[in-house]
Amino acid sequence: MPVIAGLLLVFLYPHTSLDAWLIQPFYDTHALVFPLKNDGFLESVMHKGLRNLMIVVSLMMLGFWIFGLKIWGVVFKSQNGSHWSKVYHRQFLWIFIAMVISTSAISVLKRLSMHSCPWDLLPYGGTQPWIPLFGHLPAAAEMGHCFPGGHASGGFALIAIYFGFRDSLPKLANAGLLLGLLFGFAMGWGQMMRGAHFMSHNLWTAWVVWMILLAQYLVWSPKALAAQD
Repeated sequence: MPVIAGLLLVFLYPHTSLDAWLIQPFYDTHALVFPLKNDGFLESVMHKGLRNLMIVVSLMMLGFWIFGLKIWGVVFKSQNGSHWSKVYHRQFLWIFIAMVISTSAISVLKRLSMHSCPWDLLPYGGTQPWIPLFGHLPAAAEMGHCFPGGHASGGFALIAIYFGFRDSLPKLANAGLLLGLLFGFAMGWGQMMRGAHFMSHNLWTAWVVWMILLAQYLVWSPKALAAQD
């Protein structure tokens, strides 16, 4: 399924015009601007607020892992091996690392990207040309550093909960998958409303994050490691 999704993104989606169609309602064709670019709610809550929330969630996973370290049993003279922080000790570490790696990978790809954000493109009142997915940067154009969607990666990184618990707590894993998709697309949609990203940017973010999490899961099974405790 990930391979099929990637092929659809490469060969089918670019011919659908969905990017332009989905972002058009948020663009003022008369003023040649995205009116919601500096909207207080989108900028403070949907952008900064949810970004900080995702950071808190990842740090919580790290905190749960630290709380489950065996050293605390020595310090507090406790041998309660059934405590959830010990039972799922390695899963918490796995999820934290997965969230860091996946979001960092998107940041690197974005930094290396030549594609510009919608608000910087000529069709939307900017100065930079639109470039096809695998096109070349024109001589007079500047690196856009806007692909894939960095903000949405924080939400999609919650899918790490699905991979971390899919073999031990299926219900929690499915909840993590749902939350990851909801937050990822909500955060991505908020950026679309501001003119910061196209839908394709967010879809590619979801695909890259999924592939990174899948690769980590196949190389380093969280359940197998947890069984060693």
